[in-house]
Amino acid sequence: MSAAVARPGSISTAGQHANDEFIACWNDVLTPKWLRFRHLLSGQGKVHGDVAMPLLDVRPGQRVLDVACGFGESSIEIGQLVGPRGGVLGLDCTRAFLEIAEREREQAGLENVRYELGDAESHPLPPARFDLVFSRFGVMFFRSAVRALRGVHRALVPGGAVGLLVWRRLEDNPAWGIAKQVALEHLPAPQEASRTCGPGPFSWADEDTDRRMLHAAGFGRIDVFERIDRDICVGRTIEEALDYQVLVGPAGEIVREAGEEGTRRLPAIRAELAELFRPHLRADGVYLPSSTWIIVARK
Repeated sequence: MSAAVARPGSISTAGQHANDEFIACWNDVLTPKWLRFRHLLSGQGKVHGDVAMPLLDVRPGQRVLDVACGFGESSIEIGQLVGPRGGVLGLDCTRAFLEIAEREREQAGLENVRYELGDAESHPLPPARFDLVFSRFGVMFFRSAVRALRGVHRALVPGGAVGLLVWRRLEDNPAWGIAKQVALEHLPAPQEASRTCGPGPFSWADEDTDRRMLHAAGFGRIDVFERIDRDICVGRTIEEALDYQVLVGPAGEIVREAGEEGTRRLPAIRAELAELFRPHLRADGVYLPSSTWIIVARK
């Protein structure tokens, strides 16, 4: 992979978007929320990513693909690890994320990192190009993770590895599970509807299912399948933590689907959550337990 980078404002768009509805959902619906709460989302990614990164065994000179790279924090970190002889391509379907990533790449002075706008399920990845493919909290949202991972498999050199950092079960993640439980005490569970933004953050929660998907994508050897448990910040204040839960977390879906009744019950939900969050308030924010898998499979 060439170390040349796209200049600011000229992010490559080599791939055509096949999942237009999916792409539109991320760009139009989720992006404003992700931008507002980036400090929380990125902070949570770093907490778990700092544990996962050494298990990827990133080496100088490697060529790395960062799938669903978002704001590019992991791309920059890996770019520093592979050094000037290596290179990193960050791929994401959300233009606003990549514009931020490109600015921060330039601020970091990394000329071995570049970005492309594209959907990992349909993007034309070059065959046998990358030594490592990484995705930090991205693969859970693919409509067809197996299809995307088949493309990743083709893009890896023989012996190359894919590393996936994914959330475990909601029951193992009080950081969101507490708020969902409270919301369900006040409101009915939402009707199962067609998802336009992908399966959801907990779609890779089950180890057996994960292993079957990787096998179906061509990854017959799994070197690492480890659990990571860490407290994460869900808000710098209790009020921000409440906003985060009802706008980004699964509790928010329950409130939104309930319509007028959700609006009516929201103050009571927020009041109950505030009492539950208060014992978890530290000097710099509200911290709750969370749990992920780090998976490393090899071609």
